[in-house]
Amino acid sequence: MQFIDKSKIFVKAGDGGNGKSSFRREKYVPKGGPDGGDGGKGGDVVLVVDENINTLLNFRYNKKYTAANGGHGDIKKQFGRGAEDCIIKVPVGTVVKDLDGNILADLVEIGQRAIVAKGGRGGRGNAKFKSSSRRAPTFAELGEPGESRELLLELKLLADVGLAGYPSVGKSSLISAVSDARPEIAEYHFTTLTPVLGVVKLGYEKSFVMAE
Repeated sequence: MQFIDKSKIFVKAGDGGNGKSSFRREKYVPKGGPDGGDGGKGGDVVLVVDENINTLLNFRYNKKYTAANGGHGDIKKQFGRGAEDCIIKVPVGTVVKDLDGNILADLVEIGQRAIVAKGGRGGRGNAKFKSSSRRAPTFAELGEPGESRELLLELKLLADVGLAGYPSVGKSSLISAVSDARPEIAEYHFTTLTPVLGVVKLGYEKSFVMAE
């Protein structure tokens, strides 16, 4: 049987680092020029298809993903460090949508990547603003903020295990015991009127889908 699993998450890319405003301060250079470095780029938020994941179970508990900010520029034209990307592993067949239902990415191949929030650009240090008409700029740029947004993840699932049997033999009790599914359980027949989907977690990044 085919089911559709959905999760909503919030992603925030890293902010760019600020540029530095500074001047050379050396013993024998009384009028040193501007030497402020640029800020580093903020990290992107990237979805990556992983063959070891087959459900959206992890997103039921972890709903916020934030990339690191870029490092600030420093003296002597030292650039701030660019931040690492925030990598989010998703199963094959994940469709990424915004809150208006527009499809942002359709991830169908192992290793496929999609940047869903771009990190901010680092600000320029005052060394970048030096010119023939502006020999001693005292200002620098702030880093740009990273993108942030809410995303809808949608995955079409085929149940790996199906429970079939006579009414009131314990199918609903079993699926509620081994997963987070909460089917109606009562002492009368036909309490399950629609299929119940449960994700059974076996260990880190290992799970399967059970239907009743």
